[in-house]
Amino acid sequence: MWRALAVFGALVVSIVVGGIGGTARAQTAVQAVTSASCAGAVSWQNARRVVGRVATIRGNVAGTYYAVSSTGSPTFLNLGVDYPSPRRVTVVIWQQNRVRFGRPEMRYRGRTMCVRGYIGTYAGVPDIEARSPAQIAIAG
Repeated sequence: MWRALAVFGALVVSIVVGGIGGTARAQTAVQAVTSASCAGAVSWQNARRVVGRVATIRGNVAGTYYAVSSTGSPTFLNLGVDYPSPRRVTVVIWQQNRVRFGRPEMRYRGRTMCVRGYIGTYAGVPDIEARSPAQIAIAG
């Protein structure tokens, strides 16, 4: 079943990326999306340097919080240092994506991770929205 889903995903990406003939590019795009990596990762301490760009950030998950009663029910994964320190990097997983991660506040707590995505800021703190577990790799 997984192989069929992967083939279907590659077909969809090939059509979107460059028509039926774009299969090689599509497979590369699928691999890039499905395998987060720590290669070229920026340390959480240097995340401010890549705000406004897509980058991979590496850091230890110092604290987690599932804000179930807040608007959008976000789950926060704080890299480097925990909330409320403004030196942290926050990974945000919104409720609509949470099912893909299981219980991220438990799954990633205390782990060192690399997360790839657009680096924005909220209240002066660098943040990344994780929509898929493929954006996250547990560092070894």
